[in-house]
Amino acid sequence: MADAYANIPDKESILKQEEELEKKNKWMYPVLITVLILVFGAGFIYGIQLVLNMEGAFPPAILTESRTPAPESDADLISYINAVIAEAEEEKPALSSAWELNIDGDSIETTGSDTLKTTLGFLADHAEDRISDGVEKQNTAFGEDISGALRVPELSESDIESFTCDYIYYKCTGNGCGQESAEPKDSCEVCGNDSPYAMRYRDNYTITVELKNTQELSDRLFGPSKEEVETLFTPSLEGFAEMKKLNSDTSRLCIQLVTDRKTDQLKRLTYRKEAGVSGSIAFTGEYASLGEADCSADITEETVFAFTWPALVFNKHEITLAPGKKDQITAERICDDPKAYTITWASSDESVVTVDGKGFVKAGKQPGSATVTASFEYQGKTYTDSCDIKVKISVQYIQLNKHKAALKPGESVTLKARVASDNKGFALKKPTIQTVTWSSSDESVAKVDENGTVTAVSPGTATIFVFSDDEWYRASCEVTVNE
Repeated sequence: MADAYANIPDKESILKQEEELEKKNKWMYPVLITVLILVFGAGFIYGIQLVLNMEGAFPPAILTESRTPAPESDADLISYINAVIAEAEEEKPALSSAWELNIDGDSIETTGSDTLKTTLGFLADHAEDRISDGVEKQNTAFGEDISGALRVPELSESDIESFTCDYIYYKCTGNGCGQESAEPKDSCEVCGNDSPYAMRYRDNYTITVELKNTQELSDRLFGPSKEEVETLFTPSLEGFAEMKKLNSDTSRLCIQLVTDRKTDQLKRLTYRKEAGVSGSIAFTGEYASLGEADCSADITEETVFAFTWPALVFNKHEITLAPGKKDQITAERICDDPKAYTITWASSDESVVTVDGKGFVKAGKQPGSATVTASFEYQGKTYTDSCDIKVKISVQYIQLNKHKAALKPGESVTLKARVASDNKGFALKKPTIQTVTWSSSDESVAKVDENGTVTAVSPGTATIFVFSDDEWYRASCEVTVNE
């Protein structure tokens, strides 16, 4: 029988193996740590470089055509106001109205003591709510006649002092900034971006009409009357004060309309009146020691008519999906009883994308485009909405091989741009659309062709931009042309 312990190493052999293993560890650990540091360092530097190179996505401003051009003259304005109100009266959207009084507490002045002024401030807060709540509200449901509840301006050109129609604004192109301005700006004070703000377009017209400050317009369009306000205000004083007199001096009459410029649907009509009021108040009962004093304040009255139109509204109108991926569109039915009406869904091309009865969409295996629509029937009309869906591997990053270049007139350099389907810059899946577009900020200094070749023209500095044709990611190179 063989010796069962013959293959067991002796003590000396074990010690020798441990010594050899210890020698290996002495050089293996430092090498491993060095490799890890190099890998981490390279990744860190690469990541920083990616962040520095990324300048965000800058889609071009697309102006959706208005149903009616923005009014430019008083005659255009009156025609537009009459048309949108006439359409509202014919289509009968749901209408709600409210009247609000605001007393500017900071403007309160009195000939009495500071205690009296403080008391008047508390009284003003109480009076605002009491008077606003006391004015009758006019509301109508979908399909009801709104002519009796709606105050129609019926303006003439002689009533108008001036007007504005706002729908254009400007937005910072800095990566992730998004600051907005009503006026053009050459740079952004918030993020430091030195590029001009880009022009953008809102979905609504906001039309503000400054009216002539006449008693006739004030009485006809801006209610309630002074007598009605006094009637509502007087109960607020019972038990501690009496109003001896009340005068009002109107400083501004204004009408504002908000309309959907693609449909001309009237969303909101506001009548705003600003005035200064003054009067004499005498305190009674236990407050009689406060005496009698003259007081004044600035007030604002607003009557707001809000319109709700029947509609079917998607939460998304553009979706990009990778092949085989899913998403969901939710559809809101704006009507009197949404659950009572069934939504019908459809896809324009089921080989590109399919949709089920709950708005779940699924992309096909190949890139393409399709439109998903939904509709429902309400009060004899069909209401629809749609969502454009693109199936593709999207660009999420663009890299430029140079970010600075110095040339002399007549010299050239070719820039190279690379797009990737993730923001790490080395995704395995190539974007469906890989083409790019080049441009120069100043072609009198440097020109660039469709291949990225930059040619210096004359001394100065120009920025060469490259945009991915998909998603509009941007990278840039500053070119200095020396004499």
